[in-house]
Amino acid sequence: MKTRNWLISAAAGALCTGAMAGVALLDAVDYSVIPVPFSRIHNTLTSSGASLARAIEVAQEATGGVATSASVDLLGKETLFQVNTYTAESGWTVIINADGSIKEKKELADVPGEKVTGDWVVLDSGLRYFELKEGEGPQPPSNTAMVKVHYTGWTVDGKKFDSSVDRGEPAVFPLNGVIAGWTEGVGSMKVGGKRKLIIPYKLAYGEYGRPGAIPQRATLIFDVELIEIVE
Repeated sequence: MKTRNWLISAAAGALCTGAMAGVALLDAVDYSVIPVPFSRIHNTLTSSGASLARAIEVAQEATGGVATSASVDLLGKETLFQVNTYTAESGWTVIINADGSIKEKKELADVPGEKVTGDWVVLDSGLRYFELKEGEGPQPPSNTAMVKVHYTGWTVDGKKFDSSVDRGEPAVFPLNGVIAGWTEGVGSMKVGGKRKLIIPYKLAYGEYGRPGAIPQRATLIFDVELIEIVE
């Protein structure tokens, strides 16, 4: 649901998947917005009996989550509150009327691909990964090893840009012939294992991306299964 201007915002913390999932904060300053006098804000809230605190309480009760951001729209035809909440499994945006009733409840998109639990592993390079399944086979002996994998890749908004799974044919490549995030992330896997790689742009396609495929400065997310080390 779109609103024209969220005037009052309270945010606590930020969740990065990069987008992987995150807390909705106010946009950059819009210098075209007409200022609203404090007296109007006060009178609108008191006359309607609306309460940001009550809206947060309603949203948390409705989703079982913890509120991380909340805002109120006073420029629309009706006073509406927006509250984002998160549980360990899901995130929600809840739109609440001035009387405390729920107008809309929408589940937020999680990290693309296979569901994850727990926290990610962070390497010194900035690469992050979730261990989806621990492999029991050998690990590639060096970064020049030839490997066979199945993979699917997304940008942080959930847009899929490539998938060997969809093509029905695993990819075979030398570890030193791909982006740095793959060299490091797949190179430390064991055969039979699966990982979700969260690759910052510096370890992916850099400042400029790949025109028509990968946006500039794009963090990429891959689900990767290491099938075989090819002799």
